[in-house]
Amino acid sequence: MPESGRAASAGRLHPRSGDRYRHWVREPLSGALFFALYYLFLLLPIDWVSTFGGMCGRLTWKYRYADEQQRIRRLYAALSAGQPTAREAEAAVKAVFVHIGRVGAEFATLHRLWRRGRIAVSGAEHLLSAREGGRPVIVMGVHTGNWEVIGPTMIGLGIRGARGFYQPLPNRFAHRLLVLSRRRYGAILLRPGIAATRAAYRHLVEDRGVFLIYADEERDGNVAAPLLGRPLPARSNIVTAVRLAWASGAQIVPAYVERLGGARFRTNFLPPVELVTEGAPGALLENVQRLDRTITPIVLGRLDQWYMLTQHRR
Repeated sequence: MPESGRAASAGRLHPRSGDRYRHWVREPLSGALFFALYYLFLLLPIDWVSTFGGMCGRLTWKYRYADEQQRIRRLYAALSAGQPTAREAEAAVKAVFVHIGRVGAEFATLHRLWRRGRIAVSGAEHLLSAREGGRPVIVMGVHTGNWEVIGPTMIGLGIRGARGFYQPLPNRFAHRLLVLSRRRYGAILLRPGIAATRAAYRHLVEDRGVFLIYADEERDGNVAAPLLGRPLPARSNIVTAVRLAWASGAQIVPAYVERLGGARFRTNFLPPVELVTEGAPGALLENVQRLDRTITPIVLGRLDQWYMLTQHRR
């Protein structure tokens, strides 16, 4: 095992003294609850699961995270069209928490959504025509609706073997459940890093495959996209998508999910974004801005369904 791998393993086995209570008490207790609920949710009707998650989100909004809610309220007001009233901003914050509660519970239902007819699709031809032409495809998602539905949608449309980056969670038990939920519907996961980027490149070039990447990832409290007038971040998924497309000849197809009500969704695939050829003056910035112009109205039009509203801390 490489030195870094041994150090990471040692850190998990022997956490620092200040983290021991969290590592050995809080996380196992919360993990036991997560696993119990997960396997219960596997047995319950989809609507019951989603409704229960929404109730938990409503309780969280009412009794916890007051400081975070104030930050979300300010961010919502800043990003909304016009000037929302205090009541409108508060209603939006509540909707965000209810929505995220639903999403958390719905992880246990992801493998059932397609075959139960819970996912409508718009623009499938944009994805399928690229596949019929034999070109690799980068599906660029955003965290709206239940964003995890993009994966089951692609598999439901007959696209097998697609891969995608995933973000590990701090709680090791919750992390295991999320990985289990994704693999249950057929996801192939790559943990972000240099090795994963190389694996993504090989999949696109050698397999002429499909790769899923989310443009609006969070790093150190900063959500990379939409840019909203900010400078281009040096390290971000939206930059990685452009570089992978250049290197592999892949088309970039934007995608997003809308919650239609309850546990029903629509996955939307947009036309491929035409990229400027690598090497042209300012090509990287121009391509990132083209992608950003595509996803910005998607996010701003669905702020109460945008998960990253809760993650943007800078």
